[in-house]
Order: sequence, then C-alpha cells, then structure tokens
Amino acid sequence: MISPGQWFDYRAVPYVRGFNGEGIVGTFDFRTCRHLHDNIYHYVLLGAKDLVEEFSPDWLYIQAEPGSKLVEEALQWKVEKRALFTWENIAIKGLGAIHLPGYDLIVCGNPDAMELVKPYNNRTCLLLQVGVGTDHFQARPGIPRNVDVAYIGRPAMEKGLLYLIKAWPTVKVLSWKDFKELPWEYSQVKVVVAYSQDVLHWKEQAPNYVLLEALSCGCRCVASDTAAMKFWLEGCPEVVMVEGHEQPDDNLRLDRIVRLREGIQKALEVDIGTEGRNWVMERFGNPVVARELLEVLEDA
Repeated sequence: MISPGQWFDYRAVPYVRGFNGEGIVGTFDFRTCRHLHDNIYHYVLLGAKDLVEEFSPDWLYIQAEPGSKLVEEALQWKVEKRALFTWENIAIKGLGAIHLPGYDLIVCGNPDAMELVKPYNNRTCLLLQVGVGTDHFQARPGIPRNVDVAYIGRPAMEKGLLYLIKAWPTVKVLSWKDFKELPWEYSQVKVVVAYSQDVLHWKEQAPNYVLLEALSCGCRCVASDTAAMKFWLEGCPEVVMVEGHEQPDDNLRLDRIVRLREGIQKALEVDIGTEGRNWVMERFGNPVVARELLEVLEDA
C-alpha cells in the first residue's frame, strides 16, 4: 500500500492561526511537504516504483487522488493488479478520467464516490479508507470525565467550530496531541462534537475519525448529517445526529445553533456505557476493515 506516512503537511493546506467567538481571525499559513512542488499533482515518488517492482505484490493499493502523478505513473509499473482508493471530494476530469479505467479496482469511501467513479470504471467497492485501532483508543483508567463538551481538530469553518462556540460557549477546545496521547484527551471528555459543514471549498467526505476514536474511548458524540457522516454513523448508539450541513457562506444560521445546542444537551443526558465502543469495534476496528479489504481483493 502506498500512501502518505502522515497527512499533516502533506499538501499545501491553508489553516488559521487563531479564532475567537465571533469568527476566524488571523492569517493563513501555507505549509507544504518537502517532497511536493507547487501542488499535490507534482511530487517526488522516492523510489516507490523500484520498491514495488522488487517486492512484486499481488496487489498495489494506492491512496491518492485520480489525476495525481502517483496514480498516473503506477499504471506503467510492473505489478499484477492495481487498486485505488478515493473519496468523492474530487473532480473526475482531465487525467483523472484517463487513469481510472486502468485500475483493476476502485475502492470508494462512500456512495457518492462510487457514483462519480462508475462512469469511468465500474469495478468498485465501498469501504472505509482505514480502520480504528481500538486497542489503543480506549478509555484510560483513573481519569475523571470532568470536561462536559470538547472539540478536537482544526479551527476551520468546515469543521463547524464557530457554530459550536455559539451553541455551547463553555466548550473546551483541546489542543491537538500526538496520536499516542489522544486516548488520554478523550478519556477526560463526556461529549465530543464534530459539527462538520459542506462549505464551498470542502465537502465532508468521511466519517469523522475523531468521533470514531472518541466513541472507542467511551465518549458520547455529536455529528452533523453530512452525507458521509450519516451513511457511516447513523444508528450508532451514543451518537446524536444534528441536521444542517450545507454552508453556502460565512453567515451562521441561528436555527442550526439552536439545534446544535439541543443535540449537545441530549448527548449529555445519555449515560456513558460501552455501546459506542462496541459499535466501532464491530464496524470500524482495524481487523474488521483489513479483513473486508482482503476479501474484496480476493474476489476482484
């Protein structure tokens, strides 16, 4: 499998230095991985071709956007079969449309991705991109849940943080921690909120992995009803789904603030148990996702 070793700084992504209760403030800070040039479509493959051809795998599984240099070049490599993972937050045009038919399998992260891909390649399946390490993400003993409502993530409009600050002014915005430290963050929280928004430059395309990790650590969660969130998370015990996700501009909607406040209050009234963790383990645990991927590859 070829994919970024870590997603942070992988491509030029604008994010904000600070925020306040009225809106996002500060300047944008663009950071780019040293192996990139001007954008994600031009980057150094760092010997991937030689490594893959020497290893000679039955399958080469690539996680990259259609139209990227990696997706293009891998079509020329001497491998048995090729699979590509993609979400629906893509534009199937130009080189992307040319590359897709050359893959033996397109693994799609949600139904919308399948609808985009099928006109170019109908050899598709529906799977998560990665699973959750539930052995690592579990509540740590002896840590009191003294934080009622918390947010973990980027202070960005598409993450719904401004709605959350308005709906629940006492929310604790926890600083981002290293992967190894996150279970201790989740263990002190009763309710984790990820009120994702579909904004002009971003469509929420995955189940928020922060929520999956938080559920695995015994938290209750509040999510928006974006298409991907609803598809993967609806029906999960200890998840409250709040309507309202299409955000056409920067104006906060009062009705959404009210619904979010009501959703958080509802989540706080749910007793903490093991249903959410069990739900994640049965559907999103690493062994489950890995097994499903292997079954799909064997059948392709």
